[in-house]
Amino acid sequence: MNRPWKNCAAFTMPEMLVATAVGAITLAGIMTTYVMSLKGFSAVSNYTEIHTSGRKTIDLFSRDMRAVNSIVSYSASNLVVTIPTAFTSSGSVSSTKTITYSVNRGALYRADSSTGTKMLATNIYSIAFSLYDKVGATTSVASTAKGIQIDVQLRKRVISQIQSEDYLSARYDMRNKP
Repeated sequence: MNRPWKNCAAFTMPEMLVATAVGAITLAGIMTTYVMSLKGFSAVSNYTEIHTSGRKTIDLFSRDMRAVNSIVSYSASNLVVTIPTAFTSSGSVSSTKTITYSVNRGALYRADSSTGTKMLATNIYSIAFSLYDKVGATTSVASTAKGIQIDVQLRKRVISQIQSEDYLSARYDMRNKP
């Protein structure tokens, strides 16, 4: 009887099992690396997002605080100030607008009496406003304050785990405030 497959080269069953095992281990390693890379890129993206919104918030806050001429109300997480919008020829203030910074459900809002309310940043974990007098000592009396500090902690969670966190702090002198 003539067997045509007798002279054909082929893999044996143990060789196939070993090759499949090596391939499965290699594929598992590649997939693990891919998943870890995705998590890393996601964390960097989240950090970039919260840091950018935090920096924009601090920049806008600095512009407002340098122009403040009076503090209407103040608490650790809420701030209402007035900013001059027009002056007389003698240099006194003829009109003002009111700016309010407040936090609601993890978002920081800026309410401007002339333009309306705008959300500045999300993922706010904590925020604190502090007042300082002319010599740099902490004060709680708004009428004697000459400087103000903002401390913002931003935190992004993914599936109830903290993935990215950023802390920003800035201190400004209120130039128009006597």
